[in-house]
Amino acid sequence: MSDVDVDNNVESLVVNIIYHVNGVLPKDISLKDSLINDLLMDSVELIDLLMRLEEIGVIIPESCLSSELTVGDIVQRVKQYTHH
Repeated sequence: MSDVDVDNNVESLVVNIIYHVNGVLPKDISLKDSLINDLLMDSVELIDLLMRLEEIGVIIPESCLSSELTVGDIVQRVKQYTHH
């Protein structure tokens, strides 16, 4: 599997988790979207997202949650955990 395949799979996984957490359609989610400002995720949805990521072995501390956190940041974090 090439890095491109891995990247697309990780991006698809993250986008689908976000879709299941807050209902924004995958086609409407971009890597530069802020989870809070653009996708309008509330604290309950953010915690749900963190818990779903933990289920696949990706730990993101609650302290990282801010309006600066983007979908792309989550994708990068998942890639870090899956490349080890």
